[in-house]
Formats: sequence, C-alpha cells, structure tokens
Amino acid sequence: MSIQGHPNALPHGIWERIAFYTVASAETFLGPPSDICSVVLISRSIYQQVSYKTNTNLFARIFRFKFDYSVLGRRFSERWRTSGCLASELIKRFRALKRIKAMELRIEDLWTAYLMMMENDGRNDSQLQDYADFTKYLQSFLIYRSRPEARELAWFRNPVVDSLVIWILWLTSSEESIRGEDPQLRQYILDILHVFITAGHLNPSFYAPDIFFTLPMCSRMKLSSLEGLQITPSVITHYSHELRVHPPVITPAAIMALVVRAQSTQTTLNIPPHRHDIPSTRTEAIFQGYNGPTMSDILHFHLRNRISVVAKCTLTLDIQHADNLDEGFDTYENEPGGAGSLQHDIDWTRIVACYDPRIGDMPLRGVVYKLGSMVGSWEGRLLQWDQRAPFQTGLANANPTHISVRHRPLYWQIKEHHCMSPNDPVSIGADSDAFDDILNAWFPRGVTIIHEENAVRVLDPLTGKISRYETVIPRNAAEHCKEEKLTERWISWESHEAIAENPISMLDSTNPDINLAPIPCIDDDDEYNDTVSHLSSGVMDILLTGTTGDFHGDAWGHYTIYGRVRPWDGLVALLRFPTNPDDAHLGKWIFRGYLHNQNFVGKWRETSTPIGLIGYEGGYAVHKTD
Repeated sequence: MSIQGHPNALPHGIWERIAFYTVASAETFLGPPSDICSVVLISRSIYQQVSYKTNTNLFARIFRFKFDYSVLGRRFSERWRTSGCLASELIKRFRALKRIKAMELRIEDLWTAYLMMMENDGRNDSQLQDYADFTKYLQSFLIYRSRPEARELAWFRNPVVDSLVIWILWLTSSEESIRGEDPQLRQYILDILHVFITAGHLNPSFYAPDIFFTLPMCSRMKLSSLEGLQITPSVITHYSHELRVHPPVITPAAIMALVVRAQSTQTTLNIPPHRHDIPSTRTEAIFQGYNGPTMSDILHFHLRNRISVVAKCTLTLDIQHADNLDEGFDTYENEPGGAGSLQHDIDWTRIVACYDPRIGDMPLRGVVYKLGSMVGSWEGRLLQWDQRAPFQTGLANANPTHISVRHRPLYWQIKEHHCMSPNDPVSIGADSDAFDDILNAWFPRGVTIIHEENAVRVLDPLTGKISRYETVIPRNAAEHCKEEKLTERWISWESHEAIAENPISMLDSTNPDINLAPIPCIDDDDEYNDTVSHLSSGVMDILLTGTTGDFHGDAWGHYTIYGRVRPWDGLVALLRFPTNPDDAHLGKWIFRGYLHNQNFVGKWRETSTPIGLIGYEGGYAVHKTD
C-alpha cells in the first residue's frame, strides 16, 4: 500500500466525519453508537482521532443525532451546551438505557427516563420505547414494587421513586396504550392511583405549603418545622453538572393518570344509568320547567369531556443539522397540537427552581406561569369519595385498598386580571394562625370585587384602598408583557441569557460502571454562569374571576369563582361558592393546583374545616377548551 493510500494519511477531520456517518443513519439511529468500533479498530492512530477521550466533538454530534436537544437553548446557559457536556450525557443515557433494556431497577435510571421525557421532541421517546422497550420495563417495575423483595423500592417507602414512577406513567400514557392494557394491570394501577389521591393529605401536593402566598420565606426558618412541606431535594447529574432538584409533586400526575384511564373507557357502550324521563336537550328542559342535567349534558360529560394527554411527537432525523455543531440550540418548531418539549418548560422550572421556599431567585429559574394562561373555558371532572376513605387508607401497606372514586362534571369560565406597576395590589389575607389565608384564596376576608369594562376594581377591607386590575383580553395576553426592570414579581414568556452571581457546582469525573470512558467533568470556568434570566412583565399581581357559565350552570349548578396566582411557583388558588345565596348550604370549596400544558390539575377542599385539621378533600382535573 502506498503512503498516499494508507488510512493514517487522511486528515483528522475526515476520519471524524467517517465515524459520525457510520453511526448516523436511519438504520443505526436506535441504541448506542456501537458501529463506531469498526472505525476505531482500523489503527491506533485512527482510534486516537475518534475516541471518546480525545474527540468529544464527535460524540456531541452523535448525541445531537440520537437525542433531542432543542431544550438546551431555552433552559440552560452556554456552559451546559459544550461538546463535553453533550458527550458525557450521551454516555450516561446509554448506560441507563442498557440497564432499562436488561430490566435492572435503579433510581438514577428513573431520573434519566423522566428528564428524557421532559426534553422529548420525538427522538428521546423513540430511544426509550423502541430501543429500551421502556413500556415493558415500567410495567414490570410497577408490579415488582408490590412484592416483599422490593424493600426500599416498594410502594410508599420512597417518595422520590413514587413520584418519578407515577410521572413517567403519565408522560408515557395515551388513550390507545391504556385501552391496550391488561385488565388486571389496569385495575392494579387504578388501586395505586386511588391511594395517592384519597390519602392526598399524606403526600406533598405543592412545591411549598399553600398557607404561604408570599415567598421566599425567612431564610432562618427550618424546613423541618413546616408540616407536610415537601420531600427532600435530590441531587442528580444532568449534562455533566450536579443539579439540585425537587422531585415533581406526585398528586397532579396521579390525578391525570387516573382521569385519562377513566375517560379512555367511556364510550357509547357504557352510558351511565339515568332517569328515562329527563329532557333530551336544554331547550326541552326549559319548556318543561326542568332543572338539572339533560341527556345531552350527560352524554357531553361521558363522551366529550376530556383532559389532554401528552401528545406523541413525530420522529424526524436531521443528520446534517446534528453534524454541524456551529448551528445553535435555539431553533424549535412546536408541532401541531402542542406536542414537544416546550409543553414541559414550566414543569422543568418548578423542579429546578422551587425546591426550597426560603430561596427566591435561583440559577436556571424561568417562567412558572405564562400570563393569560387561565383565560377561557375549562371542563373536566371532580373526584369524590366517601369522607372516611382517607382515614381508612394506610400508606404503609404495599397492597393499597381499592376505593371507589366518583367522577363529577366540572365546568368553569375564567377571566384573568393583572395589577400593573406602579399600582399596588390588594393585601394578602391572613387566617387566625397568622398564615396567609388559603381558605379564602389568599384574599382578605370581606374583599369586594367590582367588574368594569376591561378591568376590575378590588376594595381592600384591610387598607380601605381600591386596587385596579386590567382584564386580559383573550388571545392577546402578551399585551401586558412589556419590558421593565427585573425587580418585578412576574416575568414574561420571552427569555434571554444573562450572567449569574452563583454558578452551580460541577460533578466529579468518576463513573466506573461502563466499558466506555468515564464521564468527564466540566472545567470550572467563571466565564460562563448557570442562570437564565427573563424580562419583567410589569405585572404585580394576578387575580382570577369566573363562573360555571349559563349553559353548564343550568345542568350542574351555578357557582362564582375568584382566586389568585402565587408568583413563586405558579400555584393557582380558586375559591368556588354558590352564586345563589339560597344554595349556601352547598358550601365553599377551595381549588389549588398547577397548570400542566393545557390541563389545570390539583386538589379541592371544603373550607369549613380549619386549615390545621384534615378537611374533606379530593382531586380535580380540567382542560382548556378555547
């Protein structure tokens, strides 16, 4: 062989491209880039050119081909997007995927799978499902956790594992997959979900107690002194960085997973029992002087009232874009129907920035509530059960008790109002224990809300002042999102990177459990810092008002609503009470929850029981219909 024809004579960049295109094709997309071995074994010189230790650029390109990466431009600063970060994440993920494929059960692999789904734009899900057979793994894990040998992995013994498993169950569920579940497995899952919902008072449902509106708290306050606060933050490795996170609160995922299983089986073949003499339509009901749900109302709830599931993304392989590291991470094309990682950005912010209610501005903090999100019509369901059920359900048992849960229709029409700087918002209400009055949606008792054209005036009984809140016009919520100084409460949806004062510490470079090279750490370079900052919206406070609406109110009862949004984590609190004073015996209920894409999910509670005692409560889930 001549010198010119020897493989070692080729330039360094040529062998890097040969190695990349060896593993970057539709046929080699799934699984680890094992075909690269055919290149590195040609000679020692070529091995040194394309090995992981000497060429992280190559493995960063492979990461961009095999996994989704659009979130890196939205959620992270530059130091998280280096070739070394992407290369190490590639190694970490395929270690986890290999163990998942081999049915090995590890907590760190649950974190990896959860974060992959939070960043999914099609490729992550394909690697999990099509390569690692993740559905089979998850079903096996669900069943294994009820066995005696599960020990620390058993149900209700490790709140982090409980939360991750239920969230992954929700993120990977679809109505088609649920209808295909084995009936015994489906009932087993429902039993588990019932326990988390009916014994909700034993599980954290919020990222900070709902008795606090003004956050962060005093830095000297001990977390252990706050009953039922949240589980201990976890420290995980993500893109070669050490990251402190709050495990996602379990209640919303449990409610959504239960509701979607109920609605997936509601068909024309199982219409619920009803009186045969009820009117067919509202028009007939009015003519007959009939009050209550008509047949049309019953069918609407049974067949059309649906929360949204996580839409499945279309898998696209863009080899040219993945090969070019000079192209940025900011390009994102949201798919029709809201599919993609963008729908999880706010949930991501909560887990990375809301793990300690004593801290306000955190690295990587982003938007926790998109302004105008609550404007519109909502429909869903209320989950109710026997009032004794929460006390009869023991979370220490591996086999949960099956509890019958009734599903009631829930309909709202909500308006959103913003108090704009420099105006002062209405005061925060306080209860008898000096906590913020969550049982009155954080408003002072006796507050008066007066509706005007395009605004509301709020009379503060504590100060005697009147606060003006501008009403958000539907489909034009961004109108108020003008740039102002960064000291205001609410931040706009648009973001940009900025320098932070406190960079996140990095992980040590030891990872012994794989034949590939160890994952390196990132040099602690102060040039880059780990904060994503945002422009202020000028919004000082968010007030919500609403009703059941005339159409659905005639069927299921007329109610009036007012509420508030907590700036620290986007927790929404709505107080619902009968519009007609003659129906006051129906009581006032407080709804507290978070927005998860187009679903508003959380817990309701009657307000007659003091907040320090366990009151009658349950779950709810509603979906925005316009």
